Amino acid sequence: MGSGLDGWIRGILAGTDAAPNQYRIALPYLAQFLELHAHLRFNQSLPLIEATSYAAALALLYLLFRSSPRVENASPSHRLVLLGLFFAAAQFPVLWIFPWARPETLPTTFYLAAAVLLVVRRSRMPFAVVCLLTLLLSLLQALERADVPVALGAAVLLSAALAVPLPRPRAQTAILGLLAGAAGAATQLFLAGIAYPTAAYPSNFSKIQLFTNLNPLVAPLHIPTFLTALFPLIVSVVLLRRHRLPLEASDALVLLACLVYLPLWLITGLMIEVRIFVPFLFLASPTIAKLWGAYLLDQDNSPSPETAL
Repeated sequence: MGSGLDGWIRGILAGTDAAPNQYRIALPYLAQFLELHAHLRFNQSLPLIEATSYAAALALLYLLFRSSPRVENASPSHRLVLLGLFFAAAQFPVLWIFPWARPETLPTTFYLAAAVLLVVRRSRMPFAVVCLLTLLLSLLQALERADVPVALGAAVLLSAALAVPLPRPRAQTAILGLLAGAAGAATQLFLAGIAYPTAAYPSNFSKIQLFTNLNPLVAPLHIPTFLTALFPLIVSVVLLRRHRLPLEASDALVLLACLVYLPLWLITGLMIEVRIFVPFLFLASPTIAKLWGAYLLDQDNSPSPETAL
């Protein structure tokens, strides 16, 4: 990207970029820090951040996949099939990153994987530390894309309200959801109202894109792209409902997060910009693999009542 990348970062650091790009300050400030202290140019530091985020996100998603009772209880041959489905599902969203390259996409994927793991895995870590990590991760994510922690927080709160049998007590689950959502909302209000109050949206930019998405002259061009990107997720939901496949509690939370964010994307973004939803497609890859595996392998090893619906 050359000078264009340098101009983008310098513009955000100077506070002169247009909204909403001006509110996405985390990566420009991190790139500046690496430029000053590690002597890395922007076209070196951003690929390093992207690669690190991608590797960490895949590792966390694999941990989420591997810790599933359905995977643990599967035979070696079935586990190999499930692993192949997982890597296929995790590879598919990569196709939608580069046509609309945004540097915050893969760090956002890492945030979703880390935050969901904090909610669905009950470790020996004190709950206060889990709360602190959730809050810190959500604050940092809100400096990239504040809508993501808000949507995830709403999904976690909804899972507590629906009594999804996650390992944590419902009160703890609700607290984690509240922390994530409040961190995202408060950070966005601070950036827009205090840090950069003069940042304005371009004159040709509409905050509500739903009517554009529903425009009969535009929709036929966008819908094939939209349906192609969401095809694995749509098929997974259809299989789940039609064949009454066993659904683990962690998968229920992931699907809730996708369903909460999907209308937000369609209302505030163009449906052809699949990169907006790419982090959630990555997050859904373990769920997609397990549901497709349960259907293809005709698995009947239902998860335990404590972790399943």
